[in-house]
Amino acid sequence: MRIAVSTILAGVFMALSAHAADVPCAAPTAACTEMLAIPGSQGRVLVYRTYPLDAKNAAIKRGLIVIHGLGRDADNYYRSSLAATFLADALGDTIVITPRFASNEGGPCKDTLAAGEISWHCQPRFDSWRTGGPSPDGLTTSFDVVDELLRRLNRKDVFPNLRADRRGRPFGRRTVREPLRDGEHRT
Repeated sequence: MRIAVSTILAGVFMALSAHAADVPCAAPTAACTEMLAIPGSQGRVLVYRTYPLDAKNAAIKRGLIVIHGLGRDADNYYRSSLAATFLADALGDTIVITPRFASNEGGPCKDTLAAGEISWHCQPRFDSWRTGGPSPDGLTTSFDVVDELLRRLNRKDVFPNLRADRRGRPFGRRTVREPLRDGEHRT
């Protein structure tokens, strides 16, 4: 009897675990974030996302990457993106990703950074993350972050049904119209 009950409970737990991976993470909480490692850099970038970037998910057909504005409030942009995706009835098949370009350089930029998180130049500058500029250590650009996100979304072993549909504002269109080939870097 004990074996039968434990077998049933194990089956229920496995079914619930499998279902949990299919449910979008729909709040800007720590559970909906991960730290994105950037090739060529020792730092990482905090990313809000509706589904894990490395767990196979055949339900995903679309990806939406949203870059926050001058206020560095990726959490609010994530909320707005979730609302738009919900209204489009696309939460089940769209991965929403909002990277955070945080800064703690002082002045108006006093973001709390996670261990190893890249700090970007504070505004106003002409070489900030908003224009593809490098981080203060010079090892990473905001283009590198978007390129890594696009590489992750392009992994057919993780998102086998994701299709390419590139849109954006003028700066964003330039970014996605000039994709990098493996091993290539922006200058």
